[in-house]
Amino acid sequence: MLIALLQALENPGHPEHASAKAYLEELSRGVRKVALPLPVVSEFLTGLEPQKWPEVLAYLEKHFRLLELNKAAAIEAARFFKARLDQEPLKGQERQCVRTDTFILGIAKVHGCTKVYTKDKRMAALTGQGLEVEEGLPKAIQDPLL
Repeated sequence: MLIALLQALENPGHPEHASAKAYLEELSRGVRKVALPLPVVSEFLTGLEPQKWPEVLAYLEKHFRLLELNKAAAIEAARFFKARLDQEPLKGQERQCVRTDTFILGIAKVHGCTKVYTKDKRMAALTGQGLEVEEGLPKAIQDPLL
């Protein structure tokens, strides 16, 4: 979601540009509280040049709550992962991707998040256990002014 949100913001021709801009303005004004599990931040940083990381981290820390993996989050992640494995066994890269997704969900749940936004269809399918997973970008509370 973070990558898709920033891509929409950077491209004025993107169909969700105005909505992404309004959403980030709400974050700046404190209208919204949004958290990012640190595995999401790590994935985002991987796509950038290392010299940009300090600036990006400063921006993220200013506008988002960064959530760490702790023991309680690891337990919740294991619950999400076990529930998924009980549906069908996973192998190889798909298993690792789902494992990372469940870490993100476990971290979010333990830190009190009620909804996770994602562009990842695989993660959207992991909904449950008191945590709503919505596919797509979050919308601004107030429609963007055109």
